Amino acid sequence: MNTEIQKRTIIIGTRGSQLALWQAHYTQTQLERIGHQVKLQIIKTTGDKIQNVSFNKIEGKGFFTKELEEALLNEDIDMAVHSYKDLPTTQPDGLSIIANSYRENPADWLIINKNSTERKFLSLKEGATVGTSSPRRASQLLHFRPDLKIKAIRGNVPTRVKKADEEVDAVVLAAAGLNRLDLDLSNYIVVKLPPILFIPAPAQGVLAFQIREKDQELARILSQIHDEYTAQSIYVERSILNKLEGGCQQPIGIYCKKDEETYHLWATYGTTNPTTENQEEKEVHDFKIKRIYLNDENPSILINQAVELLKQPTSKRVFITRDLDKATFFKTNLTKQGHQVFGESLIEFSPVAFNETPVTDWLFFSSRRGVQYFFEQSPTLSENIQVAAIGQGTALALKKYQQDIHFIGEHTDLQQVANEFEKLAANQKVLFPMAQNSLQHIQKLLEGKVQVQNLVVYGNQPKRNFNLPEVDVVVFTSPLNVKTYLNQQALSSHQTIVAIGASTAKALEEAGYTDIRLPFSFNELSLADVCY
Repeated sequence: MNTEIQKRTIIIGTRGSQLALWQAHYTQTQLERIGHQVKLQIIKTTGDKIQNVSFNKIEGKGFFTKELEEALLNEDIDMAVHSYKDLPTTQPDGLSIIANSYRENPADWLIINKNSTERKFLSLKEGATVGTSSPRRASQLLHFRPDLKIKAIRGNVPTRVKKADEEVDAVVLAAAGLNRLDLDLSNYIVVKLPPILFIPAPAQGVLAFQIREKDQELARILSQIHDEYTAQSIYVERSILNKLEGGCQQPIGIYCKKDEETYHLWATYGTTNPTTENQEEKEVHDFKIKRIYLNDENPSILINQAVELLKQPTSKRVFITRDLDKATFFKTNLTKQGHQVFGESLIEFSPVAFNETPVTDWLFFSSRRGVQYFFEQSPTLSENIQVAAIGQGTALALKKYQQDIHFIGEHTDLQQVANEFEKLAANQKVLFPMAQNSLQHIQKLLEGKVQVQNLVVYGNQPKRNFNLPEVDVVVFTSPLNVKTYLNQQALSSHQTIVAIGASTAKALEEAGYTDIRLPFSFNELSLADVCY
């Protein structure tokens, strides 16, 4: 490193909040680690000065960034550190985002007053009031729980957390800020919302390093603390945001993660801004959001496909091979997005009695039916037994029987699920409550790695009499459903075909169908996210 660069003192401009200062100090530490002197300069922004007005009342964009950018252009500071999600997608003339940090947990967390919880989805009581000024968060909360009330709140992270004590029943905040400030949340119920369920803001959890374009010396310095892996994912997220012409006050959520060479993308796009301020209650709920999941190895293809799907209004007729009373979450999500949903299981089920539960270390459930027919027989279980679910849908079924869950598969690739489970259960006894005609895919993948024990708890036979409606999308939930469907009717070239997992997709491929969509996970929301 040359002497001129070593001698330079870098002035970082930052807001004065606790989180902004944490971010600035983190950046200072990274730069000092590679041999540079750093000073901080605190600058108040419009967003800091106006605390009693909601964001959508403040004119213009970048109300947490404008003054920092002016200081940069005036050469009062050398660089600004921003929460990347606060930045507009276009930069002022003369400025550039030259580098970014690692990504902290991108998820949102619900911080709930302990007196405001119930055993409902999101753990919030009926009609609970949730504090947030984010239309993105509001739209998703109301999509999942229309009974909730949204109240606009302002303030720094600790201030907003405290509002859950008296002012509201819960608040929604970014996990990144909560983790970085290491706040004590022991007095609250914390519901950690997975980013593939509750889709975060583009680039949430990432810091952006902004400099003057002409400052090539500083650009070279910052390249040494740049996280290129994170940059690849947030490039996809912010490119989509830019093409949608959205900002942080639009109900848009985008989350991308790279898995080896494949980009996985989740997005949600609201048609209106669901804020409660100065609106009738009816209008607050009169909105739709569209959700999609896509994957591709080419980020440009992924970006263009996502924008086209999100902008294009669609109303599909969807059939799922599951009784609709067993697919409530699937139906609710698609109906709210304007689709028509039909459903019927093409399999007849019946319980198979068992006398006792074999001694085992683990119970592994690979279907919701297995959960139902196992626990309906009131089995006696040891206190030390651990429970595993193949996916979120099966895990949800287990919660109805008040079971603690020690493993949940997070992917439709059963090999990946088996590999992750083996890390916990290697060489242990694992009992699989299953169907009479089970193909035992997960058991075969775990043979020789765990001690497999099978227990038949229900019978499954193809249904003989059923009617198939004319639809645009057909969702298959098991290989036996594929076989039963195709025995009565072929699939047409214009229909979208969805398979819940790899074994179901294999049954379709063996029947000659190759253009098959797979969800990211086994749960019903993931299934709904590919029905476009």
